[in-house]
Amino acid sequence: MAIAFHTFLLQLLLFFFASFAEANDTRKTYLVQMKVGGHLYGSSSGHQELLGEVLDDDSTVADAFIYSYKESFTGFSASLTQSERQKLMRRREVLEVSRSRNLKLQTTRSWDFMNLTLKAERNLENESDLVVAVIDSGIWPYSELFGSDSPPPLAWENKCENITCNNKIVGARSYYPKKEKYKWVEEKSVIDVTGHGTHVASIVAGRKVEKAGYFGLAEGTMRGGVPNAKIAVYKTCWRVIRKDGREDSVCREDNILKAIDDAIEDKVDIISYSQGFRSTLQNDKVAWAFLRALKNGILTSAAAGNYGNYYYTVANGAPWVMTVAASLKDRYLETKLELEGEDKPIIVYDTINTFETQDSFYPLLDEKASAELTRKRELIAESNGYSILSNYEKDEGKDVFFEFAQINLLDKAIKEREKGAIVLGGRSYDFNESKKLQFPIASIFLDERKQGKLWEYYKKNQSKERLAKIHKTEEIPREEGWVPTVAHLSSRGPNCDSFLANILKPDIAAPGLDIIAGWPENVKLSSDRPSNDYRHLRFNIMSGTSMACPHATGLALYLKSFKRWSPSAIKSALMTTSTEMTDEGYEFAYGSGHLNATKVRDPGLVYETHYQDYIDYMCKLGYNTEKLRSHVGSDKIDCSKTEIDHDADLNYPTMTARVPLPLDTPFKKVFHRTVTNVNDGEFTYLGEINYRGEKDFDEIIVDPPQLKFSELGETKTFTVTVTGISKRNWKKNKAFMTRNTWLTWTEKDGSRQVRSPIVIYSINGPKACM
Repeated sequence: MAIAFHTFLLQLLLFFFASFAEANDTRKTYLVQMKVGGHLYGSSSGHQELLGEVLDDDSTVADAFIYSYKESFTGFSASLTQSERQKLMRRREVLEVSRSRNLKLQTTRSWDFMNLTLKAERNLENESDLVVAVIDSGIWPYSELFGSDSPPPLAWENKCENITCNNKIVGARSYYPKKEKYKWVEEKSVIDVTGHGTHVASIVAGRKVEKAGYFGLAEGTMRGGVPNAKIAVYKTCWRVIRKDGREDSVCREDNILKAIDDAIEDKVDIISYSQGFRSTLQNDKVAWAFLRALKNGILTSAAAGNYGNYYYTVANGAPWVMTVAASLKDRYLETKLELEGEDKPIIVYDTINTFETQDSFYPLLDEKASAELTRKRELIAESNGYSILSNYEKDEGKDVFFEFAQINLLDKAIKEREKGAIVLGGRSYDFNESKKLQFPIASIFLDERKQGKLWEYYKKNQSKERLAKIHKTEEIPREEGWVPTVAHLSSRGPNCDSFLANILKPDIAAPGLDIIAGWPENVKLSSDRPSNDYRHLRFNIMSGTSMACPHATGLALYLKSFKRWSPSAIKSALMTTSTEMTDEGYEFAYGSGHLNATKVRDPGLVYETHYQDYIDYMCKLGYNTEKLRSHVGSDKIDCSKTEIDHDADLNYPTMTARVPLPLDTPFKKVFHRTVTNVNDGEFTYLGEINYRGEKDFDEIIVDPPQLKFSELGETKTFTVTVTGISKRNWKKNKAFMTRNTWLTWTEKDGSRQVRSPIVIYSINGPKACM
């Protein structure tokens, strides 16, 4: 889920929200979910036979059939009319027929910030045997980031379309949504024409490249978290032009399921997934596909979403997925506008100006102020009824400024060789420097707060020429002792699905702001506005949970190169060794905390959760047996004998429970957990409850308070009992939450700490959950 600095009107988001094709399409793509067992239509040939039985007279199976799924989904996808859909829904073999939804896509310094430096110890042989599946918009295979000296894993079978596999890119396939009626911007190919997939893949596993940078910003050595690992590309996102003329990205759910299907069959080591949407488990077929991947030993790292600082917006919230929020780095980008005669410049954090600081002060030209001017006016730019007016006979070499709504004027201004542009806009969303604006001309964006200073300067200097200087953006280190915070754009929990109300999401936070990484040299740096930006570079700066996700993917792969642990054990290690954070959303913003590679290889204890544990958990919560069987593709599941328990526990690295409204109600919650010792020898851990700030509970009891282990793999069970009163302590949301509270198991000599947040909350539910 990404934010490219060239995209502003689209909220600079590449995180994909659910959307649907135009309503007047005759045929639409549907996912046909089959029941498990009791019929003869379970194979690919059976799917096609069933489809043939319901097709209209003028339809053929060859035209309607799209995919049959083996690993990720129980059923098939097809292009259907409404009457064909209705006939399928009446078949006893069919559980559900639903639209294939459209999901939208959601570092030289960032790995060092996470303490995974170039000097970190590495297991090069094991690392080069790991394969990451990047399900995204394709890849630019010609980048120097995607080379390797080590061969692919011995058991791996290279499968590359349109390009030749090499020692780095060991798989490359595309999934073309050919049944939909769009005007295609690109041909069927794995080549990336948006930059998103290339950026993501290079963050995970790009090889080391010296002297990387972005027009002098963030200069250094670019490399991924696991530079020796291999990449398998599964392209599911495409650029199209819709019927209304809008250029858009299409990432169809049926294609994504097929990509996961292939990734499971290919036996990748981890899936990196920077797409998604907010959804219930009932409707989220991709989430269930990831559970099937976990059954095959594959962990999925997924973006939390870019819905912004709103609660109940987190995406990819299934407990078997590692859900990643976006954090700020220890450096930020700052741009200044200097006004002649003023002591202090105007400073903004939502602009990237890659052009050198202007060599002198230049006159300001403004359409609004032009009525005051007495000299000859000359039209220098015009677009959609708007114009920029100059009071100078010779206009070349001035700083122009105008409203963002008139942004098309910038094309004309560039052609007229204006010196710079000051773009005025409404409310800014850059509370955490999360959204950046840049143009192919020296420029700065002033929101409604900052532009007031400019108008004050204008009024104060009516009798003389107003002059300004736009400075080049600088990268500024944060003050010593700065604690990581979450980006304003990053989606917040809790889960909008009542089945997942007692699972803390997101799980973890990772750098997602101002991330420099690989970029296709055939793609413009700012492809949306203005139209005449022809700059190309092999690196670009992007922001979003799309960029945070591959950081978590990379650290998980790094750990896997040393430890052949289960997906849940790897996820647990990343969570319990994370660094504490601060944010007004507390744990619903950042989960366990910020990724920290320092101790991830030696977490001491891990919380193991196996495939069957998730099935049992869903049964206890009252999930429908028939649906659950279809979701996971097994007729052996039977929830009818399981006692319903809406307070059921999952052996999760965090401890979360929603207590009912109204507020000011006493509560008592007991958590049951089991930890596994992952070290040889005898160890004793002491349990301690810590909290920062105000105490939001009456009492927390850990029983037993001490755990003794004598061998590798030994498990110990304990309980955590939390009591209190749900008094309103979260003014912004009129809610209750135990904030900044956690259980820490500390090894007796202090060398290892296992930290688990404890969150009890009471808050109004979401208005809707897709």
